Amino acid sequence: MATIPSGILGHFIGKAGNVSGYMRNGKNFLRSRPRKSRKPASPARLAQQQKIKVSSEFTRAFTGTGFFNITFPPYGHSGSGYNRATSALLNLAITGAYPDTALSYPQVLVSKGQLPPAQDASATSDAEGNIYFNWTDNTGNGTAKADDKVILVAYLPALKRVVLSMDAGRRADGTATLPAGDFAGYTVETWMGFVSKDERDAANSVYTGSIDL
Repeated sequence: MATIPSGILGHFIGKAGNVSGYMRNGKNFLRSRPRKSRKPASPARLAQQQKIKVSSEFTRAFTGTGFFNITFPPYGHSGSGYNRATSALLNLAITGAYPDTALSYPQVLVSKGQLPPAQDASATSDAEGNIYFNWTDNTGNGTAKADDKVILVAYLPALKRVVLSMDAGRRADGTATLPAGDFAGYTVETWMGFVSKDERDAANSVYTGSIDL
């Protein structure tokens, strides 16, 4: 059933016949409801569906955090940070051919933008499950600022879970810590990046390797 919250001339939300209405980014959209096809999917379509599935398994771990809306600034484009993150995965990080498609973690971006990225980034862990990130302070290189905020991510492929920080320190610090004790006994994939203090800009993230906790 569809509703028209603002009256007959207002937004149309829901399903009515073969049409559905929805809101996205403050705009009202109408579209025809898709019809199920009885034709078998082509190999190309199956391959694309699997790529999307692999990407979604990764991005789903970030649901509810608002992370990608900050780490993938729009730069004047429409759509959500989630969509921009998914696009980056599909274009840069998919490896293998159907039916053996997978993510190449070194090519995964958890942030993307125009700020200078981290330099000489690395990660290590301790017995308590803390992950220590280190990098060379490159403040003053282009638009890099000392107060750019540090973002940290550890992804657990075995359980498809993530632990992250959107404000772990500052570029000038050269070091930051991500507590990940809940992932003890597992191997995690790690990244770090920067966003500007006002969160309007971001840097391409840097893969800091697989860490055994």
